[in-house]
Amino acid sequence: MKECVLIMQDKSSSAKSDIIKDKTDNNIQGQESTGAENKIKTLFTGAGKELEAVIESYAAYSAAESGVTSAAPQLSAHIFRRIAAIVNAENHAKELMRPVYGRDRYFFNRNKMPEGQLTDEQLKEVNDFWAPYSFAYKNDPNTQRYFSLVSGRFDPSYISFGLHYLYLNKFWNTHKVTFLSDKNDIDILFPDVKAPETIFHRIEGHYYNAERRQISEREAQERCLDIVSRGRSLILKPAREGEGRGIVFLRPDKSRAENEKIFNNTGDKDYICQVVIENHESWRYSSCKGLNVARINTMNLNGTPEIMSSYLKMAIQDLEVVNVSLGALGIPINDDGTFADRAIDLYNSEWRYKLPDGSDFKGRKLYNYEKVKEAVLKMAGRIPELKAIAWDMTVDSEGNAVIIELNPSGGTEGVQVHGLHPYGSKEKLKEVLDEYLIRRFYYERADWEWDYWEFKSAISIHKYDGLKKVVKIPEKLRGKPVTAIHANAFTGKNLEKIIVPESVKVISENAFIGCGKNCKVVLPERFSPKVFKTA
Repeated sequence: MKECVLIMQDKSSSAKSDIIKDKTDNNIQGQESTGAENKIKTLFTGAGKELEAVIESYAAYSAAESGVTSAAPQLSAHIFRRIAAIVNAENHAKELMRPVYGRDRYFFNRNKMPEGQLTDEQLKEVNDFWAPYSFAYKNDPNTQRYFSLVSGRFDPSYISFGLHYLYLNKFWNTHKVTFLSDKNDIDILFPDVKAPETIFHRIEGHYYNAERRQISEREAQERCLDIVSRGRSLILKPAREGEGRGIVFLRPDKSRAENEKIFNNTGDKDYICQVVIENHESWRYSSCKGLNVARINTMNLNGTPEIMSSYLKMAIQDLEVVNVSLGALGIPINDDGTFADRAIDLYNSEWRYKLPDGSDFKGRKLYNYEKVKEAVLKMAGRIPELKAIAWDMTVDSEGNAVIIELNPSGGTEGVQVHGLHPYGSKEKLKEVLDEYLIRRFYYERADWEWDYWEFKSAISIHKYDGLKKVVKIPEKLRGKPVTAIHANAFTGKNLEKIIVPESVKVISENAFIGCGKNCKVVLPERFSPKVFKTA
């Protein structure tokens, strides 16, 4: 591989005059490139003449700088390639948080805002907490207002589910590990933790018994109908759905024909069929059919999972699926397994202080809750790929800790209505936000000559796409210092010279690969005596 020729910048006036040739160059490469980008948008607003003037001006400048005539086809191709790059980058930047804001709007459309306002001091605390992240995400204080008023506990760091689920997946990472959250694979991942008895798995249209031996659909159906005929209920759950979606039951109080119809109407999704279990008496407080489960949220921030919050989903209506949004109570569980002194009834928008039998919540304790916590932490430690998990756990009639399912990403809304924090505390949330909304967050940008990434306080060069043979990397773009150069930033450009400004602190080892056979690279002195490759 051929090494590039390195020239270290000196501080003499002659060197400086060589680096900054003329003000025209700065108009293209500096902050004012933003103005050119904005004018490009006129292509889509009907101001064609203004756009045409911008293009003609740039064509004349580029022709003078590169030696390419303004009528050359390659100049026209370059201009329209850059227009496409600028527009595409702008659209990508707009789309980055659009799903997050859409989910936030959906939440407020679905949930009535409680009466009341945050105080001026509270609103200031909210704005102060979220201000450092405004480059990436514009927080709506109504999020903190809603959960503070519903829970009765103010916290400036209550977080929207949209931001948590649709952007911070970069933190909890489940989009890469769907296998870990598939209900059909829980027994493989956690064979040492009790789960309800499995009757069959349906995977990719094929049926398998609990031992993973393939069986026919007819065998699976007959096995189910036989079990139900002997007085036991079965639950069929989609393998990768949440919030109770798609769950159906086969019940002894239904006819064989009715149960057979339910079985046949499950569609073509992957399913798991299990025996319905009963709660331990300390976990059941009504005669409702539904299974009461503890929703336990864990986070793995620094390599060791922790329990961040826990609440019991308690059936008080005769619903087969116990879901707080459908009428179940949500009761915070203290670390020792005792209840808090109140439960939330989201369905009726009220707090309750009594169990269905009229007794107090406070002082009640869940049997074997310590065993449940031990099982959760053991399982969470086994799959560190999932950094945020919401576990549904219970204790059966025999006193065993039982896993029902796990939900990747954890949750925020069901936790925060209790005044609990999905990340444990605002300090722990701040660690995640600092990493993913400041240090790692960027917008893809483009101008006439550069593709680059815009961070909160700096720019990193991704690609040079100009026509000049002598290239001066700008010290600033969008008013921010250019501090880094990515790999292959000049590949295929056949350049004569590249001048790197003092603002650059990081250069990829392969930044100048393929930039030109005899290209000279002028570097700040701090990089001496490092050698970069060009071919």
